[in-house]
Amino acid sequence: MKAFLVGILFLVIVAVGGYFAIRYFGSKEAASTVYQTAKITRTGILSKSTVAGADFTHIIVGDGNSWGVASYSVNLDLYLGKKVAATGQNSGTTLYVDSIQVVQ
Repeated sequence: MKAFLVGILFLVIVAVGGYFAIRYFGSKEAASTVYQTAKITRTGILSKSTVAGADFTHIIVGDGNSWGVASYSVNLDLYLGKKVAATGQNSGTTLYVDSIQVVQ
């Protein structure tokens, strides 16, 4: 019986010690970090993308280059066939457009 009580006491001490150790040494919530790239502006003619399975829905072609573009905030279909200056952030191979202007 004495060994049983010593065992119970040992478990209580370990549990209480573990609780305080977790409270003291436990992970502190880190401030969430948002990673953003610098704003980039691409200029050229905007057209629909024909690339199946791509992250982008449109393409800007200009200066001998082409860039995949997409947007969650701008309706790019309104600018199809027009020369535009699209500003946003790159993610992989896609420029996510925040603002767009027609260029003459």
